Amino acid sequence: MELPGFHIGLMVYTNSGAWFDRIKAGVDALAKETGCTITLADGATPDEAVAAVENLCAAGVDGIVDLATGGVSARLLQICQEYGVYFVAANNNLINEPGYEEFRKNPYYVGSVYADDKAISYDIVKDYIAKGATKIALFGLPPGISAAFDSRFAGAYQALEEAGMQPLTEARSFVMPEAAQNLLTQYPDVEAIFSAVNASNYLVQPLISGGYGGKIMLSLFDDDGDVAAAFNQGVVTHVVEGVNAQAQFAFILLYNALTGNTMTMSDGSKPDILMPYLLLTNADEYNAFLQRSEGGLYSWDELKGFIKLINPDASLDEMIKLAQSFSK
Repeated sequence: MELPGFHIGLMVYTNSGAWFDRIKAGVDALAKETGCTITLADGATPDEAVAAVENLCAAGVDGIVDLATGGVSARLLQICQEYGVYFVAANNNLINEPGYEEFRKNPYYVGSVYADDKAISYDIVKDYIAKGATKIALFGLPPGISAAFDSRFAGAYQALEEAGMQPLTEARSFVMPEAAQNLLTQYPDVEAIFSAVNASNYLVQPLISGGYGGKIMLSLFDDDGDVAAAFNQGVVTHVVEGVNAQAQFAFILLYNALTGNTMTMSDGSKPDILMPYLLLTNADEYNAFLQRSEGGLYSWDELKGFIKLINPDASLDEMIKLAQSFSK
């Protein structure tokens, strides 16, 4: 059957790099099958996210898939409601946001798909400690820029506190290259770096050049560059993936809402679907993930059964089961 197409805004905190490209590839694959057109926007800060949603709504989109910074969803929903635009989120835990209990009832709120940033960060730092690291630095943006980033630091701190440890340093700055340089200059004996952001462009090459290969542990979120080579050179040890899968499930929720088939929980509430992250710890796992991600982590055949126009019996419970079974 020919499905009705819609104009959809895809908002991510960045519109460049390999991590973004994988997200877009997955959304594009579903948009192609449903006849939808995609307009891109980016919002790395709360103010930028608000401006991007205003611009998308003014441009006439029917719905928005929001993977930009969290923390301002109540305001974003307010804008969407003013324009009659449906809104679904991914890559952010909206449940802890101010106003959640109100905005989740908004008729234009479709739901969200997210992973536990605090838990995965806790696991990474616990692994650093289990492998013998005692000099652990934290790297990322200042507090308050992103709820997801703040949750990652909270998880890292919890692991350190449970071990009775303090971070070697906390390098949190808007000027990432300078923060990376200062970290390695002032703390050359660092044994592990927990990065809450994409450290590919800031730390990998300085670590290789500085002779840290095989002597350092480094985590990456939202990676870019030749990560497999960085694994093999012994500077990257933990890579967090899976946001591209979240985006595909979010698209399905949004598309159903746009066709008048909003998916709801048994109590009538909109779903907030918690998915696992993937924690990749070697080049083989990373390369396998890249291969799986080509054209989208999930194929149209795997997801079309959740489109209500195709399958009137499409089950939200079954879709949640599929999302929560996500693994390497």
